[in-house]
Amino acid sequence: MAVTIGFNLFVIDTFARLHGAKAFIETMSAGIPMLEEKERLYLERRATDRQWEYEDYAVERDILGRNFETWIPTFAAYSGTVLLYSIVETQLSAFAEYVGKKRGSRVRVKDMADKGIDRSAKYLDLVLSINLKKDPAWSRLRDLQSLRNFIMHSDGKRGDSGEHAIDDLVERYKGKLEFRATDGFGLYEQIWISMDLCREFARWSEEFFERVFRIAGLTRHGLSMVNG
Repeated sequence: MAVTIGFNLFVIDTFARLHGAKAFIETMSAGIPMLEEKERLYLERRATDRQWEYEDYAVERDILGRNFETWIPTFAAYSGTVLLYSIVETQLSAFAEYVGKKRGSRVRVKDMADKGIDRSAKYLDLVLSINLKKDPAWSRLRDLQSLRNFIMHSDGKRGDSGEHAIDDLVERYKGKLEFRATDGFGLYEQIWISMDLCREFARWSEEFFERVFRIAGLTRHGLSMVNG
């Protein structure tokens, strides 16, 4: 029996995108402290050259400190989280369409109810009997989805009515996900995501796709083997 080996470009693209997201997260993690040091030195030189009063220098130093202690790390982690979920959602939908087409299904992913990764999961389960919810990383990807939605819909801020879903996530990822005050008085709280948690979501996403693609006879290098 002959074995035909082919290449699947969307598998290659999936892992390339995930590797790019991981590189982005590492660049942000390593680059922010270096940029902070550079900006602090620049501020000191500017204050000296222009002979600022100490009060003026202190104000600018506090603004710089608040940016690098709060906002820049926060927004960098938000970017990594949103990027990762976007890759997972898009590539999972592409996988579902690919498998459906290979098996001759006339139903499309877009015909399913729900949204995001839940729609692709429903399609794969109902049309193709592939149950993604049994995968060990599925609950993690649902958490990634919830965190992404909180960032996009609430700007990462706790609402007046409370957010039970995000509170559950904070409890589950204690030490890596928490609300932090952003105003110095505790009046406003913003969700803080550690870069370590971003790394973990990236790893879970990669491992998830490795297992899911294997179901369709695809390797992480984009190879497919078909008996002919």
